[in-house]
Amino acid sequence: MLRATQVEKSYGQLKVLKGVDLEVNEGEVVAIVGASGAGKSTLLHILGTLDTPDRGQLFIHDKNVFSQSPKNLAAFRNKSIGFVFQFHNLLPEFTALENVLIPGLIANNTNEQAIRKRAEELLSMLGLSSRIHHKPSELSGGEQQRTAVARALINSPAIILADEPSGNLDSKNALELHGLFFQLRKELKQTFIIVTHNEELSKMADRRIEIKDGIVNR
Repeated sequence: MLRATQVEKSYGQLKVLKGVDLEVNEGEVVAIVGASGAGKSTLLHILGTLDTPDRGQLFIHDKNVFSQSPKNLAAFRNKSIGFVFQFHNLLPEFTALENVLIPGLIANNTNEQAIRKRAEELLSMLGLSSRIHHKPSELSGGEQQRTAVARALINSPAIILADEPSGNLDSKNALELHGLFFQLRKELKQTFIIVTHNEELSKMADRRIEIKDGIVNR
């Protein structure tokens, strides 16, 4: 359902990605590993259309993603790709429920009631039903990250991209978050690509892909 071909990216004279090919199947959990500076996050940002490659193509459900206008690309990103970052990036002035609602309202502002119902269902499924009206500062680190996962799921994306999602959590909350990803894959057939330094998570994944010096090691 995702296919990247010969992806290259440079920043000035520094060539970060040197012709990466990657295919990911629907419902698959793929871990991307490698040393710091190997190009993992750069690749993830290109797969998430947050950055553009210098060369190469990206297809999601057979759609040539970067052939779209900037406006259509932004709409496609919001609808089709969910993001979970190491630092949850929740908006501090909004409640957990409001944070989850925002991408849904951007994608479809004509049916707020249905979007609110889905947001409440997701937060409940993630064990946060009693915390939906709390602001991020009132939530634990694990609760904040689960709220971020609910936000990533609100538009039923084709794929969720996670960049060191448990890197800011203690071992207990990290283990719970890892288990949550596989629960969502089982219950929602959700696809994940996860950049991680966590050995345990990378070993749990269906596939472990290593990037070294901007190239995928096979």
